[in-house]
Amino acid sequence: MGTLKASKDPAVAAVYGLLAAAVVAALGCSRAQYFRQANQEAYSLIEEKRNDPRWDVPNYRIEMDRRSRYYDPTNPVCPPMPLDDPAAHRYMHCVDGKCGWPGWHKYGDRWELENRDWRQWVGEYAQLTDRGEIRLALDSSVRIAYIHSPNYQNQLETLYLSALDVSTERFRFDVQFFGGNETTFAHQGRLRPGGERNTLATLTDFEMRRRFATAGELLVGFANTFTWQFAGPNQSSALSIVDFSLVQPLLRGAGRDVALEQLTIAERALLSNLRALVRYREGFYTQVAVGTSGVSGLQRRGGFFGGTGLTGFTGTGAGGFGGVGEATGFGRVGGAGGLAGGGGAGAGFAGGGAGIVGGFIGLLQQLQQIRNTQQNLYAQLRSLGLLEAHLEAGTIDLTQVDQFRQNIETERATLLQSENALATTLDTFKTGTLGLPPDVPIDLDDNIIRPFQLIDPAMSQLQNHVYDFLEAFGDQPAEPGLDVLEQTLATLKEIRSRAWEQFAVADRNLAALASFQATGREGLPAERAKEVEETLARLTGTLDELKQRFAATEPALEEIGRRIGPQTRQESADLVVELVTTLSQIIDELSLVQARSRLETVTITPIALPPEEALQIARTNRLDWMNNRAALVDTWRLIQFNADALQSFLDVTVSGDISTVGDNPVKFRAPTGRLNLGLEFDAPFTRLLERNNFRQVLIDYQRDRRQLIQFEDSVHQTLRNILRQLEQLAVNLEIQRRAVAIAIRRVDQTREVLGQPPAPSQPGQPASQLGPTAALNLLTALSDLRSSQNNFMSVWLNYHAMRMQLYRELGIMEIDDCGLWVDRPLEHYLRAREVLPLPPPVPMHWMEQLDGEPSAAPEAGAQQAPQTPPVPQGLPRAAEEQDRHRNSS
Repeated sequence: MGTLKASKDPAVAAVYGLLAAAVVAALGCSRAQYFRQANQEAYSLIEEKRNDPRWDVPNYRIEMDRRSRYYDPTNPVCPPMPLDDPAAHRYMHCVDGKCGWPGWHKYGDRWELENRDWRQWVGEYAQLTDRGEIRLALDSSVRIAYIHSPNYQNQLETLYLSALDVSTERFRFDVQFFGGNETTFAHQGRLRPGGERNTLATLTDFEMRRRFATAGELLVGFANTFTWQFAGPNQSSALSIVDFSLVQPLLRGAGRDVALEQLTIAERALLSNLRALVRYREGFYTQVAVGTSGVSGLQRRGGFFGGTGLTGFTGTGAGGFGGVGEATGFGRVGGAGGLAGGGGAGAGFAGGGAGIVGGFIGLLQQLQQIRNTQQNLYAQLRSLGLLEAHLEAGTIDLTQVDQFRQNIETERATLLQSENALATTLDTFKTGTLGLPPDVPIDLDDNIIRPFQLIDPAMSQLQNHVYDFLEAFGDQPAEPGLDVLEQTLATLKEIRSRAWEQFAVADRNLAALASFQATGREGLPAERAKEVEETLARLTGTLDELKQRFAATEPALEEIGRRIGPQTRQESADLVVELVTTLSQIIDELSLVQARSRLETVTITPIALPPEEALQIARTNRLDWMNNRAALVDTWRLIQFNADALQSFLDVTVSGDISTVGDNPVKFRAPTGRLNLGLEFDAPFTRLLERNNFRQVLIDYQRDRRQLIQFEDSVHQTLRNILRQLEQLAVNLEIQRRAVAIAIRRVDQTREVLGQPPAPSQPGQPASQLGPTAALNLLTALSDLRSSQNNFMSVWLNYHAMRMQLYRELGIMEIDDCGLWVDRPLEHYLRAREVLPLPPPVPMHWMEQLDGEPSAAPEAGAQQAPQTPPVPQGLPRAAEEQDRHRNSS
């Protein structure tokens, strides 16, 4: 082994050094390092595009919040194996009798996909009740959705992948280095020709590649070979060579219009997705609030065939990916957003309700409708006792009372169905919108709909308490015991005290109405202002009258206290019934005063915006409109990209190399070099496929141009529709307000009729009968009160939802860093807007190039397309200028 002494030679030492470097390079970076590098570059690219406050996404990161139930607390680079199907898992360890890879479980196993600790963090971003329920309001719903929603996370990741597409396309123009080493040992037996021979050879090569924006490509390589032959005198040799190759197209495939197209698309797609994310956040808020998004999500242009970048790009088809893009809608413009609400007319006295909205506000709407149904049911139950008393007195027939009883049972079934529907809708909202499991307990914060609680909840409880008291006292004997009477007296004092508190509530309601009437007089129409003034005066008089009647119940209560005794039990019981009936009537009338006063203070924010001005605002502000214009120009650029393929091949090639002499691996000498210059030409005899592709992209452009025009029409139509609906809802709100007022008056009148004592009958004659429709009148009045309340609330909520959507469709909806809508007056946005032109038509000389003959002369009066189209800012001027740049390169 005397040949080992050769290791002292510098050349051999260099070989060992190269081998060591090759081993280190082969190991590469760790997974975590590549993970961090990808994050750093992607975030930098996104930050680079966030150069305009209109599409500046705050605090962008794709790492999920650690408080999310979808957060993965395991190693993101080396995640453990999730729970597998047992029958399928055995094939990972043994397949076709062959042992599988033993390292599948080296990173561990996990048994739960969900973050098991997410529930303990809920209190950090949402308010919890004493029972552990999430106190759900609109702002907390948005916060929860941002933390847990998988859909929103998908949008963030799509933007990240778009940044990786840009990174890949930029890398294609970077200087790329490649290197490797191949070491072989060959043994030849002594009986072979030439005798025994042992050969050790090592080949180390390095390569540098660079693509240029002119479509040229440069390749520079270095190769070094050392060979030791252990046979006889033990020979060794060394050789190094440096070579290069440069190819520069001059016609087909040449120029920046071809070379930079994929990078241009990737860069513009990243900007487009950044804008789309801002608009998605607007739609995300409306989705949570009113159940309609009205926006499309982010669309990634790269990665269609796997990996990142625009691999598979051909320049044809709707998205530049052949016929595949046509099926996926790449490069096509979208339509305008949808509208929420409008579930159908209500079934009340006036009808004309606006239906159920969706989202969180829709949950509150259903909740209030259930409350209205409960109040209607309790009101019927309270009235049933009065009807049954009339039945016993013979003043009403059994048919009317049974009809009333049957309607109560129907109302109970309706209430049960509504409660079940709300529970189902709430579960859907939790899973589909918020990203929470359906078993999470929720307590709805009803601040938004409290103006529609026309009767104070405490008042409803008091009315039910009085009814329960009357029903329980009616079960007592004609002469109740003294202890029962004493307890009854205490209950009456409690009822009277609680009733007086409701008088204070009514005073505050009238004070609020008076303030509204004083401050809002100028903003109200004359007829509406007069109506509010008359209502205030009427309610004030009614409340004063009720206070006088209520004050008269105090002496009656004291009289009951004085009369209670062993000999006056029946008389005291009669006085109790009389007093409670009086208090019940006063409380019922007081509840209607509350409802009427609260009804008048519900207002809306008027919208006065001409449709043409709305279109101008949308044209300037809508980010999706900007993206649609950019998408059309992307298709327009493909015309030039495909026109390039119609030309001849004419490439300039330059190549050469230089090597070393002797056995010195670094002794390069010029006489060993070679230099080749070439000009490759291929005539365009066969261009049928290229011709068809070019013709296809011309059609694609015209389609996209027409679609962009249709998109503008769609936006215009949507805005006109929203403005019409806002106007309709504003008028309908006053209609429903009057319907509720009429229903309140009808309930008051029918109760008054039933509460009046019957006229004394003549001797020997039956008792005086109530009307044949007395019960039905009360039943209908109560039902219409509930329906008109629901309709009134639905119109107001739909107006609020429609106004929210108007801001979104105008492109002026401001979403703060927390994802909440910054509601500013519309006047803040009404100012002059710049009108941007549509992209240019196809140059006629491109059509001539395709057909090989001049185009027909345009008809008289027809508009002729310009030979040199105006180009949006930032794009090359025209085909002639591109050709000039290409030829000069």
